[in-house]
Amino acid sequence: MAKNPRRRRRLTAGAAATLVVAGAVLVAAHAKEGARPSAAPVGAQQVIERELDLLDVSLDSLGQAINTGGSPALTSACLRTARTRYKRIEGVAEFYSPALAAALNSRRQEVDDEDAPPPSTLGARGFPAIEAMLASGARQDSHPHEMDAVAGMRAAVRSLHNASTQLVITGAQLVEIGRSELARVSTLGIAGFDAPKSGRAMIESAEALDGVRELYAAAAPVIWAGQPREWYAVDSTLRMASAALRANPDFVAFDRLRFLADFAEPAARSIERLRRAAATRPVVMRRAWRLDAPSVYDEGAFDPRDYAPAVAPRPTPELVALGKRLFADPRLSGTGTRACVSCHVPTHAFTDGLAKETKIDGRGALVARHTPTLINAAIQPAQFFDERVATLEDQVGEVLRSPAEMASSPERAAAVLGRVPEYRADFAGAFGVSWDSAVTPTRVRLAVAAYVRSLVALDAPFDRAVRGEPGALSPEERRGFTLFMGKAACGTCHFAPLFSGNTPPRYLGSDVEVIGTPLSPATPKRPDPDSGRGRIDQLPIHLRAFKTPSLRNVALTAPYMHNGSFQTLEQVVDFYDGGGGAGAGAPIANQTLAADSLHLTADEKHALIAFLRTLTDTVTARPPGG
Repeated sequence: MAKNPRRRRRLTAGAAATLVVAGAVLVAAHAKEGARPSAAPVGAQQVIERELDLLDVSLDSLGQAINTGGSPALTSACLRTARTRYKRIEGVAEFYSPALAAALNSRRQEVDDEDAPPPSTLGARGFPAIEAMLASGARQDSHPHEMDAVAGMRAAVRSLHNASTQLVITGAQLVEIGRSELARVSTLGIAGFDAPKSGRAMIESAEALDGVRELYAAAAPVIWAGQPREWYAVDSTLRMASAALRANPDFVAFDRLRFLADFAEPAARSIERLRRAAATRPVVMRRAWRLDAPSVYDEGAFDPRDYAPAVAPRPTPELVALGKRLFADPRLSGTGTRACVSCHVPTHAFTDGLAKETKIDGRGALVARHTPTLINAAIQPAQFFDERVATLEDQVGEVLRSPAEMASSPERAAAVLGRVPEYRADFAGAFGVSWDSAVTPTRVRLAVAAYVRSLVALDAPFDRAVRGEPGALSPEERRGFTLFMGKAACGTCHFAPLFSGNTPPRYLGSDVEVIGTPLSPATPKRPDPDSGRGRIDQLPIHLRAFKTPSLRNVALTAPYMHNGSFQTLEQVVDFYDGGGGAGAGAPIANQTLAADSLHLTADEKHALIAFLRTLTDTVTARPPGG
C-alpha cells in the first residue's frame, strides 16, 4: 500500500531530443496505419490540433508567471489551467506517442511531500517536475529548472502538433483512445496518481473524459453515421461519468465504487457496443488487457499468455494436469524430499504461512525471503521480489537450481522423471512428441509454468461489486475502498484491479519500491539488510527496493513483506500510516514512500482492512486457454 506513483527513468537532455523524434515517428506510423477508408472527418483532427494549441498557450502563460516571479497563487492557477488542458488531450497523447506523453506528465519517484527535493534528482518530467519544484520552497534556486521544464514541455507539444497534421484518424484508433483513457481514469485518475497533492483528481478525470467526448463528437458524423443509437449511448454515458466526477470533487470523500459500477463500467460497455455495431476491428498493439474485454474490471480482462514467452505452448487440460502433477512431485528436488507444493500450499492460497521457509538441507537455516502466493502470479510482468526474471518458466528454473529451495536443476529433474514410464507417456501426450524423448528440461519448466498460469482468480466480492452486484460489499468495505484509493493512497502503487505494481492501462510493466521494511516490528529503525533489486542492477536508487506485490488474497497470505516481518494486516497498515521505515526514523535516504503520516483514524484503518478482505478469491484454476 505504498503511497507513491510509478517511477520512470530519468531523461537526459540528449535523450529528450531523441524522445521527441521517436514520438513523431510513432505518430507517423499510426498515420500510415490509419490511411484507409472510414477515416474520421477533418473535425476530429482539428479538435486535436486546437487542444494542442490551447495546451501550448497555457504552458506559455505558466512560463511567463514563473519567469516574471508571479505570485504563488498566480503560478498555481496557471499550472492548474495547463494541467486541465493536458488532461483533455491526454488520451490522444498516450495513444499516439506514449514517449511524448511521458515528457509532459510522468513521475519517477515520490514527490508528494511539500518538502520533496527538486525532481532533477528524482527524474520526474513535465507537470510533476514543475509541481515538485514549486513545492520545494526554493523558488530562487529552482527557477531556471522550472523554465527548462516548461520549455521542454512546449517542445513536446509542438512535436505532437506537427506530427498530428499527418494523422488520418480511424474508428479503431478512436475506440482505443476512448477505452484506454476510461481505464486510465478508472484506475490512476480517481487515485490521484499523477497529482496527489492537488486534490483535483476528480476534476482532472472529468476533463479527460470530456476530451474523449469532444473528439468522438467531431468524428461521429462520418465514422459512426450508421450507428446513431450506439454513438448516442457512448456520448451519454461519458457525459454522466464526467458529471459524477464534477458533482463530487472531494478527493477524500469521493465514492469510487459507485463511480466505477454506476458510471465507468456502463461507459466502457457502451464503447464496446459501438465498436461491435460498427464492426470495428481492435487496434493491434502490445498489451495484457484483452482486446474483447470492455473494461479492465471484467473477470476475463487479462490473458496470462500475454506474459508468457513465445516458446510456451497454448495450455491444454493435459498440459495443465501434467504441470499440476509435477508441482506436487518431490522428485523434482535434489533430495527427493521437497515439492513445489511443500511451500506453495493450495489450502493456504499457495503460501506456507511462515515468515521464511527452512532450507531444503533441513539444518535449521532459513531461505532468504518469504514465500509469496502463486495465485495471479501469471499476470505480472516480472517474478520474484527483486523482479530478476520475467517469465514463470525462468522462475521455475531459478527455484529448481536454488541450493536453499530445491537443490536441483531442470536437467536433473528431467533425467529423474525420464526414467518413469508414466511421465514419458504424459509428456508425450501433453506436448505431442515422441514417447522416448518426451521428457526434457525445457518441457519440465513449460509444464510447471502452465499449471501456475492456470491459477488466475479475479472474481472476489470486490470484483462482483464493481460489476454491479448489489450487496457484494458492506458499507464499511465500500468506505475502505474509498480510503484505499483516496486518503490512504494505496491505489497509487497497488493499481486496480490487479492491486499490484502492474501499471494501467496496458499492464505491461511494473517497478520496485523502497519502503524501509524493518528487520522486525520491534526494531522499526533497523531496516532489513536485504539489498533487493539493488543486488541485481547495482543501482543505488534500488538499494532495498522490492516489487509491489498484489494485494489479492492478502487476508490469507500472512505474514507480510519480503521478509515476513509483519504478522497481521493491522501491523502493515500501521507501518504505512507512519510513513514506512523513514517515518519511523530509519536511515533510508532513497525511500520512495513518503515519510509523513497518513493520519488514519482507528476506524479508517478498520475499514481499510475490511476492504482488503474483499479481495479474497481462491478459485485456483480456469479453463485452459479461456
